[in-house]
Amino acid sequence: MAIPANTFKTFDAVGIREDLIDVITNIDPVDTFVTSNTGNKRAKNTYHEWQTDSLAAATANSVLEGNDATATAITPTTRVGNYTQILRKVFQITDTQEAVDTAGRGSEIAYQTAKKLKELARDIEYALVINTSASAGSSNAARTLKGMDGWISDNCTYGGASVGASVTLSEGLVNDALQLVWADGGRPQYVLCGAFQKRQIDAMSTNTREIRADTKTLVSAVDIYKSSFGDLQIRLHHQVNTTIPAKVLILGDMDLWNKAWLRPVKREKLARTGSSTKYMIEAELTLESLQEKGSGKIVGLKTS
Repeated sequence: MAIPANTFKTFDAVGIREDLIDVITNIDPVDTFVTSNTGNKRAKNTYHEWQTDSLAAATANSVLEGNDATATAITPTTRVGNYTQILRKVFQITDTQEAVDTAGRGSEIAYQTAKKLKELARDIEYALVINTSASAGSSNAARTLKGMDGWISDNCTYGGASVGASVTLSEGLVNDALQLVWADGGRPQYVLCGAFQKRQIDAMSTNTREIRADTKTLVSAVDIYKSSFGDLQIRLHHQVNTTIPAKVLILGDMDLWNKAWLRPVKREKLARTGSSTKYMIEAELTLESLQEKGSGKIVGLKTS
């Protein structure tokens, strides 16, 4: 159907106001389970240390009546430590940008501060979970802290017969890892895993699926796994999902892990050199692993 002649259309018009809603949408994940569920301590040096100890193995213990007391050898404590890591976000806003009328935020500085704080929180979570080694750093290299993946070493179960093998996560592998942690005195409580490994747990053959006829709902997800070694909460974790998808981390008592802050998160306004303002958000911390045997991990898993 032809448009009547001389009909004035939006395509011809000049001066139509833009239709921009006053909301900014951001769906990027901010998952900080480890940061939120570990304790906070104070670090006083760039190398933060603590001590660990363990009980002697249980043994048959009986003595003769009236026998003299003989001292046994004492095993000293183990001194361990971790380096602090500096994490930073910097942004710079011109005075003009701060003065103009913007959509979705009243102040560009306030908006960018909130955004960078979330980004820094994700970077801290990444370091606490993913980092595999600590480094003292140098004038040319930054210090790095050792995260959970690096600390958990004694109770490590391989998915295949060798380190390089990869197999599908199974209930047997999960229970093998739980048994190792339990045998060392740990109390397995959480599993951190990516999406693919979570689906393998959901699909375990012994899982019970529930169909709720009244709400027409099929429940097939496993959020809590009841094992012989205790109840295990299954936690999806974005950093594990994207960085170490072939691993599953099993965490014991969260009191065995602490963040030690040398410098808590702080925003600093830096010196002005023109008609703009620069801000720096920075923190320095490390991770205390009070007893890594209280946790475990499964590695060498298929990811597809």
